[in-house]
This record gives sequence, structure tokens and C-alpha cells, in this order.
Amino acid sequence: MTTVSEFKIDLLISPKPELRNPEGDTILQDLLLRNNFDYVTSVSVSKVIQLIVKADDLDDAKNKAAIICDELRLYNPLVSSCTIRGTE
Repeated sequence: MTTVSEFKIDLLISPKPELRNPEGDTILQDLLLRNNFDYVTSVSVSKVIQLIVKADDLDDAKNKAAIICDELRLYNPLVSSCTIRGTE
């Protein structure tokens, strides 16, 4: 008999690298460079969706999170990628 546990799953939704990231561009231009943080050359803004998932193991929890992403379209795969990370 398997024991069901809870796992913290982070869905990191990031813009694809070949596409512009207007929010990141704004942070770079208006905040960093204007205030002499000229050693920063690029900024990309992503978002994290955190889930607590009941599952048999971490791989099962990640698979369940992937299904949620696909069925609910939590991100647009044409312009973003989704990285699924998890911990117990």
C-alpha cells in the first residue's frame, strides 16, 4: 500500500528566450541602468505558480502538475515555457 504525501510544486512560467520580454526590458532600462547598475545586461521576468499536490511520490506530483498546466492552459506554449520543480 502506498502512502499519499503532499508535495510543493512550483510552476515556473518564463517567456521563450527568442521573444521580447517587455517587463524585463522596462526593469533594465528604467530601474537598473538609470540608477547606474550598468553591470546588469539583461532582465527577464517570469512568474511562479505554487501548488500543494497530493501524490504517491514527487514524480507523480510533477506529472499531475503537468496535466493541470495542459488542461487549464496556465501558460501559452507558443510564447512561454513551463518548468516544473518540486519538493516534499
